[in-house]
Amino acid sequence: MVIEKILYSRKMISLLLFLLYIDIAYVSAVFNRDALIYGTIVSVIILGYLAYYSHSHRSAKEVLALTVFTSLALILGLITGIIFGGYNDIGASMYALTMAISILLILYFANRIYRI
Repeated sequence: MVIEKILYSRKMISLLLFLLYIDIAYVSAVFNRDALIYGTIVSVIILGYLAYYSHSHRSAKEVLALTVFTSLALILGLITGIIFGGYNDIGASMYALTMAISILLILYFANRIYRI
């Protein structure tokens, strides 16, 4: 009962979004093999939890809001990582561009699905 209350609170969601921001910023700033492996694992776990949270407990408007905030955390993390990591790493720049395009496509299709 108490664990469910903690896991499904909005403070937990905001903490996970902040951790996602930090993780993506670190991966795009460092951009080596270890950071990509561990950063991807952490990102998949966080995004999986957010997907489960939005699927089982929320309305369509809250799901779209969570999708928008998740996308903002990812894009801001990418921008922060590129700024702190330097602009001269072409791999990190391509990673950031690919992630940004895929995030915008996800937002577009989520908006089409929920028609909000």
